[in-house]
Parts: sequence; C-alpha cells; structure tokens
Amino acid sequence: CNTPTFVPPGSRLQGKMVLGSGVGLFVDHKKGEIPELKSLLRDSAVDKDPKQKRLVMERVVGYMTLGIDMSPLFSEMTMATATRDLVQKKMAYLYLSNYASLQADLALLVINTLQKDARDEDPMVRSLALRCLCSLHVNNLLEYIIEPVVKGLSDASPYVRKSAVMCVLRLRELSPDVIIERRLVEKVFSMLKDKDQQVLANSIHVLLALQGEKGLEMMLSRTMVVSLLQRLRDLNEWSQCLVMHVVSYYKPANDDAMFEMMNYLDERLRHSNGALVLATIRVFLRMTLDSGAMHYQVLERVRAPLITLMSGGTPETAYILLKHILMLAQRAPGVFEDEYAAFFVRITDPAHVQDLKVRVLIELAGSANYAAILRELSSLVSGYDAELSRLTVNAIGRIGVRVPSAASSALDHLERMLARGAPFVCEQAVVVCVNMVRRYPQQAGPLLQHLPRAYDTITSNRAKEALVWMLGQFGQEVAQAPYLLEEMVEEWGPEMDVGVKGELLVSCVKLSFKRPAEMQKTLGKLLKAAVDDSSDVDLHDRALYYYRLLTTDMARAKEVVEAAMAGVFVGHFDDEETDKHRDSLFEDFGSLSVVYGQPASNWLAQSEIDAWSRVTDPNIDVNGVNTDPPRAPSPPRPRPPTTTSSSTSSR
Repeated sequence: CNTPTFVPPGSRLQGKMVLGSGVGLFVDHKKGEIPELKSLLRDSAVDKDPKQKRLVMERVVGYMTLGIDMSPLFSEMTMATATRDLVQKKMAYLYLSNYASLQADLALLVINTLQKDARDEDPMVRSLALRCLCSLHVNNLLEYIIEPVVKGLSDASPYVRKSAVMCVLRLRELSPDVIIERRLVEKVFSMLKDKDQQVLANSIHVLLALQGEKGLEMMLSRTMVVSLLQRLRDLNEWSQCLVMHVVSYYKPANDDAMFEMMNYLDERLRHSNGALVLATIRVFLRMTLDSGAMHYQVLERVRAPLITLMSGGTPETAYILLKHILMLAQRAPGVFEDEYAAFFVRITDPAHVQDLKVRVLIELAGSANYAAILRELSSLVSGYDAELSRLTVNAIGRIGVRVPSAASSALDHLERMLARGAPFVCEQAVVVCVNMVRRYPQQAGPLLQHLPRAYDTITSNRAKEALVWMLGQFGQEVAQAPYLLEEMVEEWGPEMDVGVKGELLVSCVKLSFKRPAEMQKTLGKLLKAAVDDSSDVDLHDRALYYYRLLTTDMARAKEVVEAAMAGVFVGHFDDEETDKHRDSLFEDFGSLSVVYGQPASNWLAQSEIDAWSRVTDPNIDVNGVNTDPPRAPSPPRPRPPTTTSSSTSSR
C-alpha cells in the first residue's frame, strides 16, 4: 500500500503524484492541487478510464480524511455519482456525506441520482444510495427519503433491508410524526421474523432506539424469545450478544421453562468470545436471581468459563473479565475461593491487570487459603517495582483486617517488611499497620518495636502521620517514643506538612498523660510553636484549646483526651462499596458500568438515559399491534431538478 501506482504512458496523470489506496494516500497537500484535481475530474479522457478515475477520487477522499477542505470539488464529485463503477460511487457518496451540509443548495442536485440508484437493479447500489440519502445533513430532505426508505424495508434483497431499517432512525431524527403516520414501528417489529440474520439484529437495535423500554417489552413474549433463541446459532457473535441482552429481561413461567432455556444456552458459555460469554452469564444470573440455591449453582457453573477466558485472553480482555469476577467475588466470595491460584500475579501482566488480580485475592482470602495468598503477595514485595510493592503490602494489611485468623500471619509479614524492607516498602507498611493495630491492639507489641527503625527511613507525609499516631497511641510500649516525637518537634517549621503537625500535636498531648516526665518539656515547646504558627487556623485554635485545657484542669484534660481515644479501636471496618452500589452494578452486568465501577447514571449522558424511557409511537402496544387507525401520508413535494442537464452543461 505504500508504493505508488504506475500510470500508463500518455495519460494525463503521467508525472503526477498519484498513489494507490491505503497509507500511501496520506501525503502532504501541495498548493494548487485542488485546481488540478478539478481539471482531472472534468477530463473526458480520465472519465473514460475507470482505473484513472478511481485514482483521482482516491486522492480527493484521502485529502478529505486528512482534514483538508475539498469542498470546492463538490460539483465535480456530484457529477461523479452518475457512474456504474461501484468503487467510484462509494467514494463519491462518502464525499457527499461529508460536504453536503456545506453545499446545501448543490446537494439537492444529487437527490434525483440517489433516488434513481435506490431503484437500481443491483442491491448493493440500492443499499448504498439509501445510506447516502440518510447521511446528507441538509434541510428539507425529509420528503425525498421517506419513499425510498419505506420501499427498502420491503426490498427483496436482505442487503437493502438491513440498511433501510437503520435509516428509520434517520427518519425519526427528522420527523417523529412520520414514524407514526407510516406505522414504521409496526413494520420494524414485523421484521424481527426476517430470515436474514443482519436484518434481525438491526431491527432489534432500531426497535429499542424507537420505543425504548416499551420496545424491549414488545420482544419479551414467550413466542418471540423462543424464536430469537432458535436463530441464535445463525447470528454472528455481536448479534448474539444483542439477543442475549433482550433475553436477559425475560422471566420464564416456571422452573421447567427456566431449566430448558439454560440448558439450551449452556454451550454459549464455552464460546471463545468474551462478550458473548458475559452476555450468557447475564441471562443466567438475572433468570435465577430469586431462586436462592439455584443462583449460587449458576455462579459455580460460570466460574470455569470466566477463569479460562481471563487466563488465556489479551490483557484488555483479562481486565474486563477481572472486573466482573471481582464483582461476583464480592457477592459470593466462596464461589472462587478454591481457584485463588488462578489470580496470582504474573510478572508479564500489565499494571492495571496486576492491580485487579490483587484486589480479587483480597476478596477471596479466607481461613482456608490465607496462608498461601499472603506468601504469594509477600513474594511480590521487592526493591525494584515500587508500585507493585505498595499494592501488595496494602493487600496484606487488608487481608489481615478482613480475616481474623490471618491477623497473626499478616502482622508477621508486615514486621519483616518494617525490619528489612526498602524505604518505600517500609513507608507503605507503616501506613497499613495503623488499621492492623486498631483492629488487633493486643497483637501489636512485636510490630511496634520496629517503629524506631522506620522513623529513620520514611519520608512521605502520609507515613509520618501514621507513625506519629502509633507513637502517641502506643507510646508506653515503645521506649524511644518521647525522644522520636521530640526530634519531630525540633523540625517544626513552615516546610512541615499541616497534617503531620496536627497529628504531632495530638500524639504529644496523649503521650504526656502516659509518660509525663519525659514529655513535659517537649509538650511545652510544641504548644508554644503551634500557638505562634499562623499558617493554619485550625491548628492554631486546637493548640490554644489544649494549652488552656491543660493549664486549667489536668484531670478534666485527661478525661477529654481519653474520651477521644475510646473510639480508636474497632471491631471491623466498613467496605468502601455499599450493598446498594453493588446491586446497581449487578443490574448492569456485562456493560461498561462494571468496568468503570459506577452506575450508568454517573457516566452516561442524560440524553442517552432519557432515550430509554422515550416512546416514538405510543399507539403500539406490547404485542406490536397498532391501536390507532391508519393516517393519510403527507403529500409529496415536487421533485428536485435533475442532474442530467447540469452535468451535460458542465462538461
């Protein structure tokens, strides 16, 4: 595709830079080339040679694709539509679709040619003409495209019917009343029985777009669902996904009908297309949502297909499947608990896949497998990959918090990281230790002995806050706690983070009641520095409050501080996601909502959300029957001028 196309000797194109199709078209535009292209398009010699004419039109389309304004060639490209060469016709129609809105008056000249092509004996030409007619963004175009589209819906060729049914959406955009007058919703509904697979798929798309939720209800009768499922094997993969989306809203009348449908669709779970597998799983899960034990059995059945596709697919496919596995693991952790090894991180996995695998392992960790999972996560902590190390250290802490039987083992792993870890590992371990000691304060002793070493290592503000909090909370168990806090008080200044200053103030006050002799001088220096510090009003007011409280009534001050410490230790931590949030994501299983981790209302445009409740033709009931008497169609307007005379005079 990069090589030039050779032009026959003696041709008008000889010596010109004419490249073949593909990337060779994308060359620098030279000044004066538009007049040259206009001359070539008008040249009768070029017009008689289809190959040369194609080359010229390829250049026009290529420049148009680059964003170069080719609108001065509109008249010539309009005349080029009058050809029997299908390739030339496609390029000419593509050009017209892009520039018709800029040349609205001239665009009307091509209407007759398009209407004539819509009656051509070649179905490809008829389909191409329909698509071009509906792609022209020109005012007052409605009367010229109604009849070709309506006739196209009944065309003998499925190639034309599949294009015509999509053109119905363009009619709705121009005039919703036409959809009602011509009973096009009823016609589209009847096309669900069309023998061609693509016509069927396009009809489902259009019916959902026209009628929204009501259109979905029209397809949920038992007869229609059975008909769609019987044709499932004849459809391509993406059309099967569309049918599965519709079927997922169907509620079988009884358990026998549900089992029959699930047995019929079971083979779809072994398909190589991940989207189709997810669509099938969506059907199974929604169908058994109210069945209790059966719903859990379905989760066990879909476990193997999900893991197989996740392990053998591309990173992009693995990421999407892991998002869905994570959601299912949160709903029913026991389903994937035995398959935890499938989610061990590979060194070749991209960072986003590694992150999801670690999150899945956190959900799968239980009393039976926590030891193996913690060993695997600890092996990923190294001095080379800082991001992965932070991720796995955080995961070890979360597993320790979630699984009480894993607490001791998790604390041992964190203790080793504090003792021998790299600086960034030690920092993350200090941050994670806060929740661990809050959850299990009685087991915090060995871990606290490594805090003095961590003090010399950490540099991030978040880690400093965590370390200062633990020194203030457990200072009676750390011999060097007052002296470490004293060093930090000496560093008080504008460069110290406000969060670290606030935590240092609170920790020093708390420790002063536990070790008053060692903290008296440090606390006095800290209170003076904090009261004089005007960089943060809240910090200044808090320091002043502590100063007045301590100088007025020490017993009362101790009571206030101990009351604040009472809520430090907790029995459990709430999950980041609520059950309501997870249920809303489950409703959108198999969609981008699961990938984004947000309901559709949070990321989808409001116009798209409103379209689901919009009904174009309110006279169609859920059975696809029009309850309104037929209306007389609007009278047609005069036909536009033909292009024959214009074309001849131009030549």
